[in-house]
Amino acid sequence: MKKAKALGIVLLVLGIYVSLCSSAWAQTVSSIPMQNPSLYKGVRPLGMGNAFVAMPGSDENAPFYNPAAINDYPKKLHFRLLSPVIDFSPSVIGLTKDVLDLGKKINGERTTSAKVDDFRTFVDAHTGEFESIDVRLPLVQVQHRWFSASVLADSRTSFAFRNRSFTNLDLLSISDVGGTLGAARSFLEGRLQTGLNVKVLHRIAVDKIVTTADIINNAKFKDTLPINRGTGVGFDIGFKGSIPTFGKSWLNSLKPTAGFTWQDVGNTRFSGLAPNTPQSITIGLAVHPEWGKWTFHVANDFRELNQDSPFLTKWHIGAEAVAPKIWKIFRPSFRVGGNQAYISGGASLDFKYAKLEFATYAEDVGKVIREKPLRRIAANLSFGF
Repeated sequence: MKKAKALGIVLLVLGIYVSLCSSAWAQTVSSIPMQNPSLYKGVRPLGMGNAFVAMPGSDENAPFYNPAAINDYPKKLHFRLLSPVIDFSPSVIGLTKDVLDLGKKINGERTTSAKVDDFRTFVDAHTGEFESIDVRLPLVQVQHRWFSASVLADSRTSFAFRNRSFTNLDLLSISDVGGTLGAARSFLEGRLQTGLNVKVLHRIAVDKIVTTADIINNAKFKDTLPINRGTGVGFDIGFKGSIPTFGKSWLNSLKPTAGFTWQDVGNTRFSGLAPNTPQSITIGLAVHPEWGKWTFHVANDFRELNQDSPFLTKWHIGAEAVAPKIWKIFRPSFRVGGNQAYISGGASLDFKYAKLEFATYAEDVGKVIREKPLRRIAANLSFGF
């Protein structure tokens, strides 16, 4: 743990902790679902309820939500240098400390019964909680109308204490390091865009339900957390285009678009025992009216259509208002939305070479729909030229 303390990043401490551990694979995996999109959930889309498939490509989010939107970039090279995106539920900070304290306490006990008592006391104190933290770090991204390339790191960790009758800690921690390369072209005089994004990733993961039996059968707490590594290659396909308006002036003013993505085609599979990423199909509609110097976007997505899940967990809707430049220095924008029918919101300040973004949103984490929402906060600072 000395290495983790030296880094001094509290929000990353669990990921660092498990990456220092090692043990054999265990068959009992967590019940925590994968996120969507599976790589780089952007702060701007999250403020809009994570509805972004039919949005124009104007920032770093395009390759990860719909690679067809890469074709909206200007026909010149543009570079973005991005700080970490911090996306977390506020209570995760205290819980992370408690998990680390639990490890120290169990390691210091001399008898198995004392270790089990420590574990049961810890789980009982947190039963009913679900906490999560994501740290996304696209180190650099190159943008052009015909292609994009990114080098990134993306870490997601979630804890769950769901079962009151069975003492256990449900943990899913996935860290991906690698790169993406996307390409897009337009057809029919720009009315239809297509894109492909290729992902090459090395995955480090802990996917485990820690039970009392694990505490009994392992000498150290870290031995209950198996580390699994693997390398995989994934593909995302996207389409985006303008919707015919049939000469109707009111439809022309709305500038309607539609989008379709098939992400992680055929499932993104990793070598070794690292968990695979299931494929996901999304469709979206959006309108983009203007009023004076203001630009508006209203988007509606239905995500994970191929997954067996309730309708409300698939539904994402959001709106964005982009203001004109203030004092010729920065451009503010404001967002509101519904992520799985939970209210989201966000804002950003866009300067010439820098952008500051913030979002808050909630998502379902219970096993039953509308059982338990988890409120999260996300923020990042990016630079571009």
